[in-house]
Amino acid sequence: MQSRVVKISIILFFIHFAAHAEDLSTPELIVYSNKFYTTEKNSAHHAEIYDQTEITNSGYNNLFDFLSNKSSLNISSYSGNKATPLIDMRGYGLESGYQNIVINVDGFRINSIDMSPSFLGTLNTNDIERIEILKGSGSVIHGDGSNAGSINIFTKHHKNTRISSSFGNFGQKNHSFSTGKKIENFDISFSSNYESNDGYSQKDANGNKDKSKASNQTIKMRYSPDENSQINFKYSNNESNALFPGSLTRDQFKKNPSQRPTWGGFGGGYDEFDYNDDIWGVDYITHLSNNFSVKLFHQGEIKKYQPRDYSPNNFYRTNATVNGIEFDLTGDTYTITSGVTINERERNVYNTSSTNVNQINKKNESVFFQANHFLNNEKTLTVNYGARTENVSVKLDNENINDKNSDRLSMFELGLNYAVNNQVNIFSNFSKSMQSQDIDRILPWNFGSGLLNRYDTYNHNIKPMESRTINLGMNYDDGVQKIKFSTFFADIDNEIVFNPNNSAFLFGTNENIDRTKKYGYELFVMKKLNELVDLKFNYSYTRAQIINDNDSTFQSGKNLPGVPRNAINLSINYTKENFLASINHHWRQRSYIFDDFDNNSSQKAPSFESTDLYMKYKFMNTPPSLSSLSIFGSINNIFKQKNGVQSYNDTIYPFNFQRTWFVGMELEL
Repeated sequence: MQSRVVKISIILFFIHFAAHAEDLSTPELIVYSNKFYTTEKNSAHHAEIYDQTEITNSGYNNLFDFLSNKSSLNISSYSGNKATPLIDMRGYGLESGYQNIVINVDGFRINSIDMSPSFLGTLNTNDIERIEILKGSGSVIHGDGSNAGSINIFTKHHKNTRISSSFGNFGQKNHSFSTGKKIENFDISFSSNYESNDGYSQKDANGNKDKSKASNQTIKMRYSPDENSQINFKYSNNESNALFPGSLTRDQFKKNPSQRPTWGGFGGGYDEFDYNDDIWGVDYITHLSNNFSVKLFHQGEIKKYQPRDYSPNNFYRTNATVNGIEFDLTGDTYTITSGVTINERERNVYNTSSTNVNQINKKNESVFFQANHFLNNEKTLTVNYGARTENVSVKLDNENINDKNSDRLSMFELGLNYAVNNQVNIFSNFSKSMQSQDIDRILPWNFGSGLLNRYDTYNHNIKPMESRTINLGMNYDDGVQKIKFSTFFADIDNEIVFNPNNSAFLFGTNENIDRTKKYGYELFVMKKLNELVDLKFNYSYTRAQIINDNDSTFQSGKNLPGVPRNAINLSINYTKENFLASINHHWRQRSYIFDDFDNNSSQKAPSFESTDLYMKYKFMNTPPSLSSLSIFGSINNIFKQKNGVQSYNDTIYPFNFQRTWFVGMELEL
């Protein structure tokens, strides 16, 4: 505790005594999250934005590491598998918080229809141009499951040829290649990435370790038949194979988190997981006038995955199709967007004989309208509002059940922003959002059937979740420092949780908590200490509590599990001509373990802490054939902190517990 106080004191010292620092000299960011081309100064939403420069200079190769260590999100490895991270934002918890966040990559929603987290770990940061984290709003645009907000990821259209390669301890390898070409009105971009390691833990009885490999290939094409129209196409393939560790007891974790797991696979060891994902999309945008445009789009996905150890006889395949039309109208004082979307996803489960033993279909049909208006001639007062209606239908077909269920979701938003002067703006918004039941929530598992994918009952009792969130915030930017502060309160009906303590079911069941609440505040400070050094500081305070439950299953006033109360992220960055260095420290407080709804467990989930260093040097004199040549290196988790995810008593899944390093080279032609 004393060391943490010292760290915070150092931060305050820098902030207070650097009043005569140089200008930040960074352009005002544009917020695209709600489809409005709006400056932060005129936005009524709390947006956390990372541009291409910050992402590239962070030193993190994949999206999981970047978001885990640089953003304010609470992100942890899912049972040691970085490809499918657990994500908590605004107090919805690690156990199921990712189901309350809509995640889009170039406009395509990558959320699963079951309880498996989104596959983010295969995305390489070199392909990412921009990340926007929209907190507590976005329900009108993004719809079902956006209670906590959304994460919007935009990938690059590569223009030059770039090659990067790095190697590190524990067999780490990271290789990436990208190129692009523009010929008149045709634009094409291609990228390929590969990442692997030999494992960080001890070998099991079969000689296996927690090794992993992942690859991504993406091609993007853009064609402009005339000055008013554009056709875009994108295809991406992601592959991953990982052996991730089972759990350790608390004593084992404290003694040595790298030891062979006592639970995992069969008889202890490592669970192997295969994954392949193909995503494509095509859209046509035409401007019918200077201020009116129409967009038609089609998107598709085929996702295959197989857990080779805990469900070795089953193979999962998910097909998704998204079709829609959007209209955008823009004037001097307003922006209006509306649209219709049909999102259909189907999961099929096959056994070893290639028999389809389970087919589940989920379909979302939605209509939305959202507007943004300047209310005065000075454009200092802005209001935005919108509404969305969404019909959700689920159909199950297997040898035991042929049943279906449907719900109507309604969402709306209202926000107001006032630019006090060129340096300060204040904003507030109210959002009503909803989350439908995913297929695993509606269908309790029957382990007696011998297959995790077989269902014998249909849980009609579980209800959609409804959240009403109010946000209040302020942005300050004087050219020397930038400060962003926001506070929030969410009142929630029927929060959907998995309760392993329900004695009526052998392994627990999915159910609703009648009323819960989330509240807290977030502070971001960016300051230029001098012409070479800048500091960034992120702090969040979050509470999540039970208000009441009519069945008395959950006690009023108790804290919801999996939610750290305090989190800090501090980075200090040094840049001089052709050299940059960055040190980053991230800390999250420990929290209640996933099943501790009564807050009386003898154990708590461990805190997370990591300190990382990254350096990059760009050679000034390069051969004529090269436009740039750089070398870089990184040391992650310098102090070898022991980190892990704890779900139940004596059930800890270790991750990021070793000190790792890598060195590499990057060149552009």
